[in-house]
Amino acid sequence: MTAGNQLRISQCMIVKDEEQNIERALSWGKEILWEQIVVDTGSTDRTVELAEKAGAKVYSFLWTDDFAAAKNFALDKARGDWIAFLDADEYLTPQDARKIFQVLKGLPSGKFDGISMGCQNLDEQGRIFSSGTLIRFFRNTPQLRYRRRIHEQLEAAGGRKLHIGDVTKEISIFHTGYQNKVLTEKTKEGRNFRLIAKELEDHPDSYEMMGYMGDEYFSNGDYGEAEKWYYKAIDHMPAALDEYDQRSAYTFTKLLKRLMEKEGKNQEEIERVYRQAVSKLPGEADFDYLVGRFFASEGQTEKAADHLEAAVEKLNRYGCNNRALLLGGELLEAYDLLVRCCYETGHKEKCTSYAVTYLKYNKYNMAVLARLLKVLLPEHGMDSLTASSLDSQENRAILGFLSKIYDFSLLKDRLFLVKAAQMSERSGFAEYGLNRLFTVEEREQIGM
Repeated sequence: MTAGNQLRISQCMIVKDEEQNIERALSWGKEILWEQIVVDTGSTDRTVELAEKAGAKVYSFLWTDDFAAAKNFALDKARGDWIAFLDADEYLTPQDARKIFQVLKGLPSGKFDGISMGCQNLDEQGRIFSSGTLIRFFRNTPQLRYRRRIHEQLEAAGGRKLHIGDVTKEISIFHTGYQNKVLTEKTKEGRNFRLIAKELEDHPDSYEMMGYMGDEYFSNGDYGEAEKWYYKAIDHMPAALDEYDQRSAYTFTKLLKRLMEKEGKNQEEIERVYRQAVSKLPGEADFDYLVGRFFASEGQTEKAADHLEAAVEKLNRYGCNNRALLLGGELLEAYDLLVRCCYETGHKEKCTSYAVTYLKYNKYNMAVLARLLKVLLPEHGMDSLTASSLDSQENRAILGFLSKIYDFSLLKDRLFLVKAAQMSERSGFAEYGLNRLFTVEEREQIGM
């Protein structure tokens, strides 16, 4: 804390050939950052020029195949009270950036080393395809430094456990680094293989590095070799893992995905790895989510529903701070699958509950609404319909219930409801909706 009750935040980053990202990387936090430090590790494009033009302090660092060394060099140059260490392909929205001061000021003095934020990974169309958790803001103290040549992690001196505040629900970082072009370039370089191999030479029992090696083979399309490294990593894991061990959770999830997708998949082996994963990380929702998807694809909908429900319950109970990377980004897909499985197994109340939850976030899913209507309404054939049955108390109640989800002043919502009723073969309710929600002129115009 500085004079005037203002926090000084030093933004740090290490870069190489980031001319496409550097301007955005240095602009998102202009309102809150006290200084910006860029450490260049050998750019051959306009990265340095653009960084200097943006007002950053630019330093050169001779690359030594060690990300931690480069990052710690940047930390040594920082003079602020707090560090913001984002990569060049990461950024905050202006709205979230403005929240930072209040969040940091609200932390008890000296209690927290840093804060954990949500991370939204974007594809080439700018859509979120997965979510995670990152520590990117932390106190500027010599007691906090990075370790490992690659997949570097922040650690406290003496091995003390970091004290991290959780603001994953309030603030998110957007990350573009997993886009296909970037991944292809990094894999082609072979840099990651080389650095991970060096780490394993120094630390041959590192189950974390074994998991990262599996990731590299997986990304390179060598799934058999990836599978071997994931098994090796699991064999080297300690009997008890930290409940927030995101790396180990990822090793299990990647192995499960591999086993589920390989030719000649073995259900017994999938269930064995699942049980092993749950025994070590019982609060991780992704294991149940993956197994639930697998059983659904195999037509075992009862088992699928059980696991999907367990996944959602774990997410609600334990949250997504360093957990549920997959489910956190595919929650709507999980509810969609739960609706289908509960419908097919005859669990009507559960089907209704999950469908309503889904539709509150995405009301324009025809299949979900159609299944909901099938559960809520008995079957009526048009031949048996009368004026009184069309205006039944049941139809009125259901229309009133759905009005809490849909805005019937909008033509789109009215048409969507009627089409879903027709799709679900609930012709009586479809006709009732047409009579109650549309004027005669509107029905003539839309041909209904």
